[in-house]
Amino acid sequence: MKKIKFIALAFLALTLGSCMGDGYADPDLTEKVPASPWGNNSLREKNVISIADLKTQFATVINSDNGYKQIEKDMMIKAVVTGNDISGNIYNQVSVQDASGAIIIAINGSGLSGYLPVGQKILVNLKGLYIGSYKKLPQIGGVNTKLSDGSLGMGKIERAIWNEHFKILNPGEADASTVVPEEFDLTKLTDAAYMDANVGKLMTLKKVKFASANGTNVWAPDDTNTSLELIDAETGKRINKNNLVVRNSGYSKFANEVVPQGVFDITGIFTRYNNTWQIVLRSTDDLKASETGGTLEKPYTVAQALEKINAGTAGDAKVYATGIIVKVKDVDTGTYGNGTFVISDDGKDTEGKTLEVFRCYNIDGAKWTEETKKILVPGKKVVVSGTLLDYNGTKEIKGGNLISIK
Repeated sequence: MKKIKFIALAFLALTLGSCMGDGYADPDLTEKVPASPWGNNSLREKNVISIADLKTQFATVINSDNGYKQIEKDMMIKAVVTGNDISGNIYNQVSVQDASGAIIIAINGSGLSGYLPVGQKILVNLKGLYIGSYKKLPQIGGVNTKLSDGSLGMGKIERAIWNEHFKILNPGEADASTVVPEEFDLTKLTDAAYMDANVGKLMTLKKVKFASANGTNVWAPDDTNTSLELIDAETGKRINKNNLVVRNSGYSKFANEVVPQGVFDITGIFTRYNNTWQIVLRSTDDLKASETGGTLEKPYTVAQALEKINAGTAGDAKVYATGIIVKVKDVDTGTYGNGTFVISDDGKDTEGKTLEVFRCYNIDGAKWTEETKKILVPGKKVVVSGTLLDYNGTKEIKGGNLISIK
């Protein structure tokens, strides 16, 4: 009888062992999950903290000059991959993000996109890894020895070590469409708190042009890394290169492709080099032609401007609009020197189809005079600049000036 029981127990153990070979149980042992061939499937969620909390705990070392510190406490993060090495523009790194913030993970290995695609959710056991920064860019990694002088600094996690410290949470289910970039607020370009909160995130900067785009210049000639300057398409002004650039690797797959001309929304990982934002494209698929309209090259029609105002999507940015003068309400030629008139697309004063150009100055911001105000007559087609808004029911473009009239 004892022999029969022993055989039965052995058979049961063999059966359970075979089942575990094809997968692993979830933490509550309620569901069997297919095992990933990458990472450490034995990791279980314990002492999970947010990325923001992690960066707060190690703020001193992150804010130091290339400092680093080993994480000694039991703690983990759960995050989603937002960028990898698929085009070679990001090298030996992945960017990860949770609801609170983002951080870079430096890994000494290639082909990371093969098992860490965008949308992949991972659990990272931080104990034993290092945290620090390179030129104030927060990252998780290892320790690097500088060959020239033997000094130590923030480096990469060796692949074997990395393999023991992460677990794939959604094997085969990574969905890049679920990773939605935030819009970068250009008005906070030099805001230190904004940079600290958003560095490392996947973000989109809208309506910009490449300053070097001329139909022949390439992204990164002669295998050299480059920093490309941008122009704000809405103002026509170059963005200070000390504040923001697009950083490109000479070893990226698109290094020798021509930099495109036109107005774009640029998505990428928003890293930093000290106090300079560096946008790193994951691939050239991160470039999308901007929504047309509102620029000097293609101003909004009155209908388009009204649509933006009514939808509440006008924002505070300076835009351009065009229309035909319907009537002139007031032109001050004294102290203020501005004027107010109404435009429409067809030159008719139809309710709900007009836009008031409020307190507009003449071309180049000049004040109106008794002589110059004579050009403001119904029937003239104008291009004006300003900010779109709804002021107590009146749809306006205000705070700008006349660009052209004919």
